[in-house]
Amino acid sequence: MTQTLAAPARGLRALRPTGTVWAALRLHRIALWVWLATVLAATALLLWLYGPGADAAARQLAHCAPDCDYIGGPSFRYEQLRSMVGAFIYLTPYIAALFMGAVCVGRELERGTAQLTWVQSVTPARWLATTLAVPAAWFLAGMVPLVALHHLVWTSGPDPDVSWYDEYLFLGTGPLALARLLLGLAVGALGGVLLRKALAGGVAGVAALVVTGYLSARYRVSLWPTVTAHGPVPPAPPADSQVLRRDTVTAAGEHVTNNLACVGEEGRAQLARCAHNFQDFSVIYHPPSHYWPLQLTESALTLTLTALAAAAAFTILRRRTR
Repeated sequence: MTQTLAAPARGLRALRPTGTVWAALRLHRIALWVWLATVLAATALLLWLYGPGADAAARQLAHCAPDCDYIGGPSFRYEQLRSMVGAFIYLTPYIAALFMGAVCVGRELERGTAQLTWVQSVTPARWLATTLAVPAAWFLAGMVPLVALHHLVWTSGPDPDVSWYDEYLFLGTGPLALARLLLGLAVGALGGVLLRKALAGGVAGVAALVVTGYLSARYRVSLWPTVTAHGPVPPAPPADSQVLRRDTVTAAGEHVTNNLACVGEEGRAQLARCAHNFQDFSVIYHPPSHYWPLQLTESALTLTLTALAAAAAFTILRRRTR
């Protein structure tokens, strides 16, 4: 009888998941459950914004048109909740960088847990690969539906108060959000491997992501050719275009940027005197159709940085564990 009961018990133990992936899931199970609960809450909120929330805001805007410049009611609540979800998606790469650098890599190296794992037939490279892959899998599994729903809410919502090139919106409605998430994990791992401290590794990962975010925001408009329109009167770019520069050429061949040279102490009188000397007007802008080219170009560059950061982390770890 004892042997009969022991056989199923051994069979159940054999079915129990093992390996480095399962160990990583067990180690970070609290973070995984918190992430899952947050994603479910954000998904429910986005579905409400897409359905009942958008309908209520549209009805209010239809009644108050054309003068809807006031605060309150379903429209205000809709915009606030949409901004809150957008901010969460925008901040997720920073959370991932902090989590990877401080908890997954930095803390394990600081406490010696990683070194203990390496002497148990798990190589340092395999440990780092699993440490990166497992959080990346669950972060991406949650971010993909969130980004898709956020893009759907933005494109179908009533009277959006932000343009497509707004920083929070641009980084939270396309593949760039996913690329930045992976970059956050990679620079977090690099910071943890470099500094081998929980706090320092997390801070380094976040700092690196902040720097890349600043550079991308500053030079994003240069990632795709702009459109230039000329005319005898100031050209009107398409609605919701990102206007970068307005120029005027005078009869003397002088270029006046944004027409500011004609507004002096005399105000309108000065503008009226020099306006008749204008020979040509131009405007440089990104039309709304440039959303996807800019998204895909910056995503490709971000993934390249991700690969470089991950390769640097593996290289440094290999040299230190020879």
